[in-house]
Amino acid sequence: MKHRVFATTSLSLLLRAGLFLSGDAHAGGLVVCDNCVNPRQIAASSGTGTTLVVDLAQVKLHGFEVEYDRELKRYRAITTAVPSPVSSAFQRVMGLAHLDASASAAGAGGNGAVVPIHPDDPGLANGIAFPEKFKDYRAYDIIESATARARLGSSIGAAFSGATTNSTAWNSISTTLSSVGLSFVSRLFGVDSVTYRITWRDGSQTELIIEPDSVHEARYLKGKSRDAQGNPLPDAAVIGPDAGDIFAGDHYFPDRRSMREWMQAAKLYGMRIDESGIETLRLRCTWNGETLACTNG
Repeated sequence: MKHRVFATTSLSLLLRAGLFLSGDAHAGGLVVCDNCVNPRQIAASSGTGTTLVVDLAQVKLHGFEVEYDRELKRYRAITTAVPSPVSSAFQRVMGLAHLDASASAAGAGGNGAVVPIHPDDPGLANGIAFPEKFKDYRAYDIIESATARARLGSSIGAAFSGATTNSTAWNSISTTLSSVGLSFVSRLFGVDSVTYRITWRDGSQTELIIEPDSVHEARYLKGKSRDAQGNPLPDAAVIGPDAGDIFAGDHYFPDRRSMREWMQAAKLYGMRIDESGIETLRLRCTWNGETLACTNG
């Protein structure tokens, strides 16, 4: 039987350094106990506070409130219910181990799960509840605002990791739990990330990725946004090494408003747009090895 205690305030440092605190540390938080025989005893050894004992091998969670009994001069663990968002997030992450091959390998790196989501999906239909305040957004709103990208990433990360309870302690534990679980699934089964592919109400798309060391925030994927017609939307990828592969070619638009909006985003990210003589609803973009330039096709 192996057990480890994770300090919830230093998750990224622990994961990157591969460090684990010993089982007699008095910090509460999350304790990993594989094939655990006595979760209560393990929880009591973690110190006072809300403590979650996770058995990754058996996919089980045990919640406790640990307190110090001054009369008996020892710690004791009292069973407490694990909040539903926490347990649901854990089951969702561990379920990635059984992911069908057709649902993976389409994300960054080829080893991640790709999950399609939509603002109007029924609650939890695709693993998470879509953040209410973003339901009327479009891909353009995300690429044109760093604030919107950050807030969307944080909201998706919180939903993914189950950090949506009314308890700061449980939110912190759940974030740590999701990171530990995703690291476990990655190590043993090769599913090393989760990409959420959002199709907005207007048909445009945005992709965000969650990885083991950053489950609290889904990272925006450059070069993956699309408008409703499938044209790649200009973002920071226009100055990257893959700019030619992503943006070079012909882009078609249903009306001038859509084309103008695309060109506005392109200018925002430094693309050269020749607007002289624009008569059709097609833009032809070329890549010279260093920069992109677009003209009326």
